[in-house]
Amino acid sequence: MNVKQKVRVLSILAPVLMSGIMSGCSAPLLPEPRVSSSSRRLEPDDVLMAQMRKDWHALQKPSLSNEEYSSLVHRYNRALLMMLRRYRADMLQAFERGERNYPLPGGVSVLNNVEGDDGLLREIYEDVVPAYDVNTHSLQEHYTVPGLGVPLVGIVPAENVGKTGRKFNIRTKGTVSNITAVMEFPESESGRPRLHLLNRNQHDTLRLRGFHHQLAGDFSAPIEIYWNLTRVKEDRMLGMLKPQKLRDVNGLSCIEAYDPNKIPVILTHGLLSSAGTFDNLVNRLICDPLIRKNYQFWYYNYPTGVTWTISAARYREALKEVRATLDPEGKNRNWERMVVVGHSMGGLITHYSQCTEPWMLLRKRPHIEPYLTSKYIDQELPFEGGHELKKAFYFRPVEAGMVIYMATPHRGAPLARYRLVTVLMKLVELPQNLVDEVVNIATLQQDSLLLNPGKLTEAFTSVNQLAPDSYSISGLQGLTVRNVPTHSIIGDQGDGDTPDSSDGVVPYWSSHITWGDETIVPSDHSVQDAPETSAEVTRLLAEYLKHCGRDTRVTN
Repeated sequence: MNVKQKVRVLSILAPVLMSGIMSGCSAPLLPEPRVSSSSRRLEPDDVLMAQMRKDWHALQKPSLSNEEYSSLVHRYNRALLMMLRRYRADMLQAFERGERNYPLPGGVSVLNNVEGDDGLLREIYEDVVPAYDVNTHSLQEHYTVPGLGVPLVGIVPAENVGKTGRKFNIRTKGTVSNITAVMEFPESESGRPRLHLLNRNQHDTLRLRGFHHQLAGDFSAPIEIYWNLTRVKEDRMLGMLKPQKLRDVNGLSCIEAYDPNKIPVILTHGLLSSAGTFDNLVNRLICDPLIRKNYQFWYYNYPTGVTWTISAARYREALKEVRATLDPEGKNRNWERMVVVGHSMGGLITHYSQCTEPWMLLRKRPHIEPYLTSKYIDQELPFEGGHELKKAFYFRPVEAGMVIYMATPHRGAPLARYRLVTVLMKLVELPQNLVDEVVNIATLQQDSLLLNPGKLTEAFTSVNQLAPDSYSISGLQGLTVRNVPTHSIIGDQGDGDTPDSSDGVVPYWSSHITWGDETIVPSDHSVQDAPETSAEVTRLLAEYLKHCGRDTRVTN
């Protein structure tokens, strides 16, 4: 390995290694309540409520100029933000005292449009964090929309998920809601105010008393909070070296409640990474009203120290489980329209799961050759260890409507044979159930019972199975895939010498495929972070809506 290659490898590994070192001294997961006793003394709750009531009624006048309307909205939002900050501080203190419900002051009722349920905030949310208080430091941009109301991030713990009346992701300890809060005041002075909690991913405006009000929104704060709570970005090194440690966050998940009217977009990360690697991409996509209206983003998180053929099997199982739960009758066509996106090794998982005859990956193994037929999708293989082999290599392809590859090493990555990387892979500790699975599969692939299972599992770690001459990569070549719209986004580090270019990890000759379209972006291997990638994916998703026959107009 020459000096330039060493620099490239270190540039990839250093941030990941540092994230593992620094994970024990990270910032608080949620911002502390911002309430001072002096503010409450200077502007008591009843004064703020009276000011909001006055401004609310003034906002309904049809003769307001744009300047007058903006001034009223600014003052109304300020008062509402102060009230919500105070409520949050009081609610959290009540929770610490063991009180499960804490009503809003002033007899305010809650209309929880987020989940279609009326009631106290505490019945659903463990916390409601004003988006203004969230530091979106891990995102490259912070996307907000001005308007009426106060953006909030609602924290829904796992035990409250069932109370929402809507289905969430399968593997979750909770989730978040992107909310805009609006306090409505009735015309009668004696009437009770109502706090509307509106799902900002579904509502752009609020119609009240014949008026349409543009809602304020913050699309970045929920993304920041969600990844803070899961900690998967901090623990991405563990996902490779000690995958068993992350078993609780592995699987398929979605930030928000499942929406059957939206097309699922399944994002699968690569080596030395986690689902949080897509935070900037999703942040840019979801601020687009057309994308937000039509798509919902799901993440597949998996231990990256395991060979990608096994991770692909678990990926397919997760997709089946999710659909069986959310669409048990199999009638929602949006699951057939599903878009699958894979970055780096995640692209190999995506690629293999689209193969029409996946068992042919084993075609160079004489012992298996008599069994290379589709009938074993529904039948057990008639030899010891055949069950594990069947799970990994005998399956029906994932029925995706569109496939997007990002920096995917379809023909392998020479980096997998670099000494620094192979030394690192010796540190990988697979859990026993995966060791057994790898040994069975690898033994059958090599047509022999090897005496050194440790050596065998080392050969079948993820990095070794990324090498161009590995069993998995060489077997993948020539396999047919489903005929669906397919696109590749490939990084060029800046030399501009395609087809001799590289993103620093995957050379163009490996990421280029002969089917589908491709786009070259000026980026290193982290193409998912490049603004040009976000723009291209936005374009692809918008075009795909026409392919699906969906309305591409954005209406409020």
